[in-house]
Order: sequence, then structure tokens, then C-alpha cells
Amino acid sequence: MQTVLTTVYRISILIFASLVCCLSCKKVHTAKENTSGIDGVAFQDETVQQMYGQYLKIQTALVEDSPKIVQQEAKILAGKIPDTKEYQSFKATTKLLYLTKGIKKQRDFFVGITLQMEAIIKASPIQSGQVYKQFCPMAFDGAGGYWLSNTEEIRNPFFGHQMLHCGTTDEVIE
Repeated sequence: MQTVLTTVYRISILIFASLVCCLSCKKVHTAKENTSGIDGVAFQDETVQQMYGQYLKIQTALVEDSPKIVQQEAKILAGKIPDTKEYQSFKATTKLLYLTKGIKKQRDFFVGITLQMEAIIKASPIQSGQVYKQFCPMAFDGAGGYWLSNTEEIRNPFFGHQMLHCGTTDEVIE
């Protein structure tokens, strides 16, 4: 009888420890999601707000070297882009991104998406916060590459974990 009680006690402890661990992991995961959101910047135009938020999810997936997530997030972004002549090129480039499986080519398309997203942001009034235009001089065999961020911290989407903090903030858009 005592052996059964000891076994039940041990199983109870393991279940409790597993639950605590899962809850801790969920808190950490939620915190990560919040840092990759668009905390700190608010646009007057809700469509721009949504597009920029989705752009940041793509940027985060590139930082994390996750080509499948890049595809998923790019497809969502394409759905948020208005079907107008003004956004036709942006939508086409975004579609190319979500059809591309290789992360190296995804990073190539991300450059074009960044240029287009920057133009949209600069044409849309920001109610509060800032957007950071960042640059890695080593990207694309030394030609360099820009990306937009919601934080000053450099998290390089062109090299991911290889050179996570390579880059500088070149401009703050307010």
C-alpha cells in the first residue's frame, strides 16, 4: 500500500512540475510574440497598421531562420494589402515571397518588400512611436540591405542567428 502511495505521490509531483513548466513556457512564448508585434508605433491608417505588423512578423521569421513561417506570414500580408493599382507591385512581391521556399531567396524578396513598406510608412502619418530603419553593410555580398524595426535593438533578418546583431540604425521615422 505504501508503494502505491509513493508512486501516486511521485506521479502527482511530475504532473504538477509539467504544468508549471508549460505555463512558464507559455509566458515566455507570449512575451516573445509581444516583442515581435508593433508595440510602440501607431499609424493613423488601420490598414497600414496591419500591414506593418505583418511585415514585422516576416522580419522576425527571417531573424529566426524559419522559411516556412516566412511563407505563412507573407501570405497573410498579401491578404491585408488592398487590391488597388497603388499597391499592385507590393502585393506581387509579397506573393513571390510566400511562394518561395528557400530562405536565401526569401531574404532577396524581403529587400523589395522593405522598400515598398518604407514608402507606405513615410506616406502615412504616425500617431505615436517610431519606426527604425536599420542597415547591414555585409548583406548581399557587401552591397548591404535595409529593414524596418519596431525597436532600436538590431536583429538582422539577412543573417539570422549567424550575425544577429550586425547592423546599425540609419534613420528613425516618426
